[in-house]
Amino acid sequence: MNNSLIQEKERGSLLEVVVGPTYADARRAYAGELTAWEDAIEQVADLFLRMNSHRAEIAATVHFVAETLPPAKATESNVLAEVMKWKQRRQPAWKESEVASAVRNLAALGWINVRPSESLPLPEEELV
Repeated sequence: MNNSLIQEKERGSLLEVVVGPTYADARRAYAGELTAWEDAIEQVADLFLRMNSHRAEIAATVHFVAETLPPAKATESNVLAEVMKWKQRRQPAWKESEVASAVRNLAALGWINVRPSESLPLPEEELV
């Protein structure tokens, strides 16, 4: 927003993010970098299109935490515990089962590299 690449427009009670006036110039200036990152950008966009903003925030947090854990501590349960600790003051609080589901799903999709945990508190519908 600081460089006018994007702008927020009010749409009733929602905010819409739209391309800003400097986007075209930035796209031309960074065309090489964008091309190099095109596959990764497409994968992230594809993943986030399947989520609402709440789930996208959880997924991004899970990914960040999983990437910062040392390999010896990279388990589903440790990622869950670290996310819940980090977001403990968040209002409204995140449901542990929702975060656990994000951990398991991102691991299954290959987005994070963690060892499975048997005691992960998944939502009941995912335990079937």
